[in-house]
Amino acid sequence: MRKYIKFKLLGLAFLVAALAGCDTATQEVSEVVSPDGYPMVTFTTDFTGTSLAEGDTIVYTITMDKMLDRSVTFRATQTGGDADGHDIIVEPAVMSPYTLETELLIICVQDNNPEVGESYTAEIGATSLADKYLVNQDVVNPTISFDVANVNDPTLLTVVLSWGTDADIDIVTWSNTTTYPMTEWGAGGATGANPEIDQAIWLADPVGTYFVDFMHWGAPPFDYVLTLGYPDGSVDVIEGFFDSDNLDNYILDPWTAWGGSYPSYRILEVENDGSVFTVTVL
Repeated sequence: MRKYIKFKLLGLAFLVAALAGCDTATQEVSEVVSPDGYPMVTFTTDFTGTSLAEGDTIVYTITMDKMLDRSVTFRATQTGGDADGHDIIVEPAVMSPYTLETELLIICVQDNNPEVGESYTAEIGATSLADKYLVNQDVVNPTISFDVANVNDPTLLTVVLSWGTDADIDIVTWSNTTTYPMTEWGAGGATGANPEIDQAIWLADPVGTYFVDFMHWGAPPFDYVLTLGYPDGSVDVIEGFFDSDNLDNYILDPWTAWGGSYPSYRILEVENDGSVFTVTVL
């Protein structure tokens, strides 16, 4: 009986081995998936310069040589430069299913903040993990690099105040012309923001002297940066220290335009001759 069971098990083992051998013999190796047939992509733009002014836009037209049944998103990925999301906005290009063309926009934002020496470098392409393998791997993504050209309002003096503390600091402007002698002129820089931006002094305003004053609201001494944007597009950066522990060092102008009397202290003198501004730090 034992001998019988032994032969029976041996026969079963041979049968299993034979079946496995037959199965192996009939299997076929699948063909390796190749990306060679994936769509090629062409990038074209009419931008050929090295500088982009605030308010301008670069348009990339993106074309594929064959359609896909799913969408692909092309982006501009920043790889260098000191411009940030406040300066440059990218609108990605979405290639919808069964289409062959789309557009990507690189927008240089025009703001009220005079800036100096910014630049931007980026790679254009389907760069995310979900998109990059949907196009042919022979596609060469273009790169773009340009300087950001600052644009100031050509009709007025832009004054931007920034500081590095949590204190509430404001700027107000005064007129001291023959038409408006020592008159509260502008409070556009008194908003509670940091930086504060004032654009109250225009070339078209009466010729004469104007002042830019700080309102420190009891804050301790602080370092500050004043950035001035002139109508001709030039920018001047002034770094200073406001010593609120020694207010006698400054000329006091009581601000009464808000119904009370609030101290403001002269920091800049602005001479307006109707065509240019001349600024002096006091």
